[in-house]
Amino acid sequence: MTIQRDRPGTNVDILGQAKARVLPKTGVTLVPYLAEWGAADTMVKMAGYDERINETFGLVDEIELAAEGGATIIGYRITSGNGVAASFTFTDAGKLTALYPGTKGNEIKVSVAPSSAEPGKKELTVKGPIKTEKFSFADKDELVTKTQLSLFVRYEKSGATEIVDTSESALTGGVTGTPAALASADFTKLFSAIGGADFDTLYLPSDDAAIQASAKQFMADRRKLNKKLSTLVIGGDANDDINMTKHNERSVAMNARYVINNSIAGEHNNGKEYNSVQWAAWVAGIAAATPGHISLTAQVVPLKKAKKDWTHTEILTGLSSGTLMATRDGDVYIIESAVNTLSVVGTNEREGYGKIRVSMTLDQIVNDLLAAGKRFKGKLSNNDIGGAVFIGYGGTYLLVRETQGAIAPGWIFNDKKNGVEDRRGFYLKATVLDAIEYFDVEWEEGA
Repeated sequence: MTIQRDRPGTNVDILGQAKARVLPKTGVTLVPYLAEWGAADTMVKMAGYDERINETFGLVDEIELAAEGGATIIGYRITSGNGVAASFTFTDAGKLTALYPGTKGNEIKVSVAPSSAEPGKKELTVKGPIKTEKFSFADKDELVTKTQLSLFVRYEKSGATEIVDTSESALTGGVTGTPAALASADFTKLFSAIGGADFDTLYLPSDDAAIQASAKQFMADRRKLNKKLSTLVIGGDANDDINMTKHNERSVAMNARYVINNSIAGEHNNGKEYNSVQWAAWVAGIAAATPGHISLTAQVVPLKKAKKDWTHTEILTGLSSGTLMATRDGDVYIIESAVNTLSVVGTNEREGYGKIRVSMTLDQIVNDLLAAGKRFKGKLSNNDIGGAVFIGYGGTYLLVRETQGAIAPGWIFNDKKNGVEDRRGFYLKATVLDAIEYFDVEWEEGA
C-alpha cells in the first residue's frame, strides 16, 4: 500500500487566501442571466474581460455591471430548455452546429475555400459576432479537431464524401430558449444547480417578492446545510424605484445580514438607464470584489443621474430600514452607508452585523476555515499533534487578517483537546472590525 503524504508548509495556502482577501479582483459573483448565447443552464466562470466576451459577446449588461468592480463572474444562462442551436449542413459530408442554442447562432456565417495558410488543404472561415476564425484542414477528422477551438461552432462528420468549397452561408434554424418571463420554476432549477458552488455574492434578476423570499431561504439553507456562506443582492420593481417607502418595505421583509437591498437606479456613466434590479448586479460585483479591509461606504457609484435624489428624511428612513442607496456628493454619487437589510438584531447577532463589511468578513473567515478543514479532513490524527497543525494553519491566517485590520487584536483560536473517535472541537473568538464612518471632533477653543 502506498503511503499518502502531504507536503509540509501547510500555512502557505491559507496565508495566501488571507492576503487575497485584501486584494481587488478576487471576489466571485454569480450572475443568472437571459440571453440568446451562452452555455445553457450551467455555470461558466469568467475571470476577466476576454472570457466574458468569448462567452457572452459582452451583450449581457448585468454581467458587465457585476464585473465593473473587478469581481470574477460565474454566469448562469437561464433557458426554457426549448432552445435549438443553428446549423449548416454540408451535402453528404457532415454538419456545423452553433456552440450554444438560441437565435444568435443564426448570425454566424461560414464558407470553405482552398487554404491560404497551408497549401493543399481547405480552409473553413467562420464569421462570428466578435471575430472571424479560420481553420485549415486536410480531411473531416482534422476539422472535427480544429473546431473544438472555435468560439462559435462545432463540426460533426457524416456522409461518404469530403467537404467541398462552399460559398458564404449563414447557419439557420436557431430557436430561442429565453423564457418570456422568469417564473418560480426557473429559480427552483437555478437554486438546485448552484447550491454547492463557491461565490461571495449572488445577484437575483427578479423583483418578485415571492421569488426574493425563496432566494433568501435558499441562501439560509446553503449557510446551514451546505456550509456555504454568501450574500444575496436584490432590487425592486422599476415602477417603484423613486419610492423609498417601497424600497424600505423590501428591506424590512428581508431583515438578514446576508441580504443587501439595492435602491440605486438611474443613468449609468455608460449612458444606459438601469433600474434597481439591474443596478443590483453592480452592487453584487463591487461587494464581492472590494478588499476585506475596505468598506463600501463612500465608494463612488458610476451613476450619471439618479432616477431620484433622496431627501434627508428618505435617507434616514432608508438607513434605518437597511436599504443601500447612492447619494450625491459634489459631482459624483457615492454609497451613503454600506448597510445590509439587518435592522432588527436577532439571537447571536450584534448591531455591527448590519454593515456589509462586517458581515462579509465574518463569512470570509468562516468559509476560509471551512476550506482549511476540507483540506485536512481525514489527514490528521485525532491527537494533540493533529490539533496543533490545524491551529497553526488557522492561526497564521487569522494573524494576517488582524494585520489587515479585518479583525481586532486579541483573537483566540484554541484546540479544545476533546477528541473522541473522528471528532475534535476548536474554539475561535474574534471581533470583526468596521470602518470609521462618523468622525466626532470635540473642539475646545483656547483662550
